[in-house]
Amino acid sequence: MFKIEDGHAIPAARSATVRRAKYPWADLEVGQSFFVEGALLRSMSSTASHAGRRSGKKFIARAVDGGVRVWRYE
Repeated sequence: MFKIEDGHAIPAARSATVRRAKYPWADLEVGQSFFVEGALLRSMSSTASHAGRRSGKKFIARAVDGGVRVWRYE
């Protein structure tokens, strides 16, 4: 059971901490790529898909020797 109370002010919203993206999504032009050493394809594919949805750009990841390479293709 929860007690209903009056007299508690709503605290100010915490500002979102602006942090630099781990990967260079915003810097990639169509046809450019970057390599992530030791990365797993499943993880990078998911990350690329999420970055694409946020930015409106298209990315694709492929396993290559030693890691994963991600390209911007649209």
